[in-house]
Amino acid sequence: MKIIVAKHMGFCGGVRRAVDIAQKTAATAGGPVQTWGPLIHNPQVVRGLGEAGVAVAERREDVSGTAFVVSAYGVERAVLDQARAKGMAIVDATCPVVIRAHAVTEKLAAEGYQVIAIGDHGHPEMVTLKELLGDRVTIVHTREEAARVNITGKVGVVSQTTQSQENFRQIVGDLALRVRELKVLNTLCPAITIRQEETDEMLPKIDALLVVGGHGSSNTTRLAEMGRARGVPTYHIETAAEIAPAWLEGIGTLGVVSGASTPTWIIEEVMLRLQDLGGS
Repeated sequence: MKIIVAKHMGFCGGVRRAVDIAQKTAATAGGPVQTWGPLIHNPQVVRGLGEAGVAVAERREDVSGTAFVVSAYGVERAVLDQARAKGMAIVDATCPVVIRAHAVTEKLAAEGYQVIAIGDHGHPEMVTLKELLGDRVTIVHTREEAARVNITGKVGVVSQTTQSQENFRQIVGDLALRVRELKVLNTLCPAITIRQEETDEMLPKIDALLVVGGHGSSNTTRLAEMGRARGVPTYHIETAAEIAPAWLEGIGTLGVVSGASTPTWIIEEVMLRLQDLGGS
């Protein structure tokens, strides 16, 4: 079995930055360190950070300690206020790409555009954007949701940084036929986009696709959705232990890609497991 591995694997810059910040904070804070929800969407990394002293708070009343690390996706204002009220030092690990996306979206709203953000409902990046802009932004995930939006004037469109290019393209195309003035700002993360492009180029060359990354990771899930949409047998795993030998039976060429929050050590374990199963 031949294995084709994507060029861009492992942490993206924003994830690496957030993990480094959290690790350094744990080493220097001199007391308990917390994040609100997972720092990044990879359970194995979050577990390792917990062992290093970075705990995860999931209820507001549990927020306490010496330092509070803002996740790579941002955090709600109420949670930050809670941390400050408890006397915690705030350490911002928000991805610079997310910060920029929120800033340009706020500018769109200030210019009088009816803002539509293409993203996942409930994703921290969209939750914090909605908190920032309130009724000035409408979040949609599908073309059907976008079609139901009542257009009242000029429209500005942005995207969650980890959305798929295809979903963004389709919704923008639909909106372009409905409005007189449309301003589109491409807020897709370049590190995510290039992984999608590599996956798209790989799909015609392979018999099956293995996607490595957190099951709760939006950008990793997008890669798996791409494979399934093209009819390629696709398997989304977090660790090498999840690989079933039966998946590889009769496979001539296997493609391997990873999400932007997948650490190198997990990818290395996956590759060793594939070699044990006859990959080369």
